[in-house]
Amino acid sequence: MTLQIIERIVNRFVLVFLAVLMIGSAENTACQDIAYARTVINKLCSGGFHGRGYAKNGDHRAAGFIRDELSKAGIRSFGGHYFQFFPVNVNIFPGKMKFRINGQNLVPGRDFLIDPSSPGLSGRYTTGTISTAETDSGNRALLLYPLKIRAGNKTGAVARVEITNDKLTFGISSRVAEMPQIMMNAGVCSDSIAKMQLRIKNRYLNDYRTQNVIGYIRGTVCPDSFVVFTAHYDHLGLMGRNTYFPGANDNASGVAMVLSLARYFNAHPQRFSIIFIFLSGEELGLLGSGFFTENSPIRLSAVKFLVNLDLVGTGSDGITVVNATEFPDQFEMLTVINNREGYVNSIKKRGSACNSDHCPFFRKGVPCFFIYTMGGIAAYHDPDDRSETLPLTAFEGLTRLLVEFCGSL
Repeated sequence: MTLQIIERIVNRFVLVFLAVLMIGSAENTACQDIAYARTVINKLCSGGFHGRGYAKNGDHRAAGFIRDELSKAGIRSFGGHYFQFFPVNVNIFPGKMKFRINGQNLVPGRDFLIDPSSPGLSGRYTTGTISTAETDSGNRALLLYPLKIRAGNKTGAVARVEITNDKLTFGISSRVAEMPQIMMNAGVCSDSIAKMQLRIKNRYLNDYRTQNVIGYIRGTVCPDSFVVFTAHYDHLGLMGRNTYFPGANDNASGVAMVLSLARYFNAHPQRFSIIFIFLSGEELGLLGSGFFTENSPIRLSAVKFLVNLDLVGTGSDGITVVNATEFPDQFEMLTVINNREGYVNSIKKRGSACNSDHCPFFRKGVPCFFIYTMGGIAAYHDPDDRSETLPLTAFEGLTRLLVEFCGSL
């Protein structure tokens, strides 16, 4: 065997060996990313965070956890601290909640939901029926009256109960209505209701101080030019003392992805600076992102591109990109990368929509996408949006796609 043949064999062996090492390293990194994401999501969805709402300081607990993760990862802060405080008004339900029909206790969050703007109420009631023609939804509804008032006297109603076969979906409100509204699962409602017992304890917080959490990595060549990643960390909080909404897909998943990106880019600095913004007040109407755009520590005109991540915990059917038609060059860049590498199953194009935290930035002229995953679990704004059932199908692929996209800007 000649020396040249031996050298060629050795070189091929070395190349194969290095390729195996690279694949193993990539797989190990991916496993670490998923493991870290799971840890973050499990933590944010745990009972101690109270659904990341404003009852029992759930938002403060979540913000403190995110701040600590940024600090541990070596991410810088603006002005020596990570928080950007702003006020919100919000109606919360931190106390006991009870709903009984004919002596049977109903389960909050599963058998019934209250409208998030409901005031407090407590007592025993009789009912009067509202015909389906009188309701906007076409569902049967009941008016509740104090027992001492005849059910036929509709002027004395103190609450309204709508009976539905639809999925029960909770929310959050910055106002308090005149009368409690309750959505009840038709499967737990008997045809004949003799009496109801109801207890709702609400508390209205005026100018409650919440916070965005912000960190950044300084660019190596153009530090005054920025790419931004955003995700809201707030969720719906509590509905009564013992029922909370974990918000795994919405949006612990987005928080986990942005924290994962922060860890990656801190180890692999880019030419430009990268900002990571974890927003509060999204469920109340994009309040945190709106506040940031009016009180930004940087010039918004210096942002090369922004990617908002919300509901990214599934992905069996790929991803959807909001604002794809507004920024066709960047969308083509994203699809070219994915066509080459196959990071996610498919990329669906969508136009502009003011449906997440990218919107206030877009209105200020910042080029941006809002990306969410498709397929998988259907849990949304309910107690079933839990960490243990979140598949994270496209988490690794989307993270890698964003890394390459960022490097191509």
